[in-house]
Amino acid sequence: MSTSVRYGVNYLPSRDWWYAWVDWNEADLARDLDVIAGLGFDHIRIQCLWPLFQPNPAYVSPAMLNRLVRLLDLAEARGLAVCPTVLDGWLSGFDFRPAWLRDADPFTDPDAVEAAAMMVTAAARAVSGHPALWCLDIANEPNVLMRRSRLGPGACDDWARRMVTAARAGAPGVPVTVGVDHEPWMTGDCPLTAETVVDVSDLVAIHAWPYFTGALARFGDQERGAWAIPDYLAQIALAILGGRRKPLWVQEIGVSDLWLERATVPDFAERMLRRIAAIPEVTAVTWWASHDIDRRFRGFDELEYGLGLVDTENAVKPVGARVRDVIAELRAHPTPPALAVPGIPLPPGTVPDLEFASEWFALLRTDAGPRIEREGRR
Repeated sequence: MSTSVRYGVNYLPSRDWWYAWVDWNEADLARDLDVIAGLGFDHIRIQCLWPLFQPNPAYVSPAMLNRLVRLLDLAEARGLAVCPTVLDGWLSGFDFRPAWLRDADPFTDPDAVEAAAMMVTAAARAVSGHPALWCLDIANEPNVLMRRSRLGPGACDDWARRMVTAARAGAPGVPVTVGVDHEPWMTGDCPLTAETVVDVSDLVAIHAWPYFTGALARFGDQERGAWAIPDYLAQIALAILGGRRKPLWVQEIGVSDLWLERATVPDFAERMLRRIAAIPEVTAVTWWASHDIDRRFRGFDELEYGLGLVDTENAVKPVGARVRDVIAELRAHPTPPALAVPGIPLPPGTVPDLEFASEWFALLRTDAGPRIEREGRR
């Protein structure tokens, strides 16, 4: 693993979650970022709640854009690079689509698509040229809302192309990605195809949750198949890339004690991080999340309250201390390049779900997993 690999966290403000955009308190945000930087992270991914930033299809809030820039200022002062995620209509298990989308599909309605593109360009323009800006993510797991819209395979590919074009128009030269979850990689019927995600992204983002992918249920928390799910998804992305070279970003990983029977959260976290370190194409790793969610906010799924490395009082949890130590070691002693492993053929029309993965997981060793080779690809 290269020493240039970025390690960071998906930032959740400790006091007011992302409602902090409304109840703006720079002192609270600064304290959070001090703790994040103190854990040795070099970047944060942040979330722009869509209805707050764009309450009307023809209007993007100047106050929210100014606060976005100020958050980058605070991050820069602490040596943290930032990836703003712009269209947050889905976050921490909540649907945050703006009210003006009530009667329009955000991914296929022409007026709605152009309104969203305006939002993306406005946010990109606001932060373009900022020294803390690392990259732009057009949306957080947009495929979740696409699935709720009951759209067919590939129906949202044009939407992704339009949003990426809008981001590049606002911030020329800044890397752009699309923060999808595992669905495009592991199913054959996603409205946003993995091929399009790879084609339009400068950084290929991977959300590798051992629970939501089904890996924990299939393998249990004592088997490599559970904590190697980032490796598996990375190999799928590399198979789609073929001979093209694009960096991979493990944009979300995390684990809850609610999912584990025998492993501890710190131990499982360490296993995942060391597994990712064996994948030479991965250039960034971003844990979910920096902070727990305050329990005074009702309605989140129980697991969401405890996914942080830091609690709501800014005390570092045992998993946070372990992640800090493992990252420091990986930086000091980079993993040697992985040895070549025989490839696993992916026949045309085969979906690379966990059923397909059985042979792949059977060949796992301590280095990177076997390559997945798409048959019939030129």
